[in-house]
Amino acid sequence: MKMLAENIADRLREREFCLVFAAELERYWPSQRIDRAEQEKQIQVFAKSHGWSVSVLDMDEGFRAIFRKDSRYR
Repeated sequence: MKMLAENIADRLREREFCLVFAAELERYWPSQRIDRAEQEKQIQVFAKSHGWSVSVLDMDEGFRAIFRKDSRYR
């Protein structure tokens, strides 16, 4: 998860948001082990622990997460 956090942090230095696709999210929150609601909860906790906000979207191709710097931590 450290690697994911570093990648997101790098992208957020360059832009206002970072889009992470299902394939990458599944490495850390596999749907075979946890249900969709728990995935989203854990992603929210992960984002908050790094000072980010996150929106998790369900798409036809799978879910995605959009990370942003949380304005409360700027």
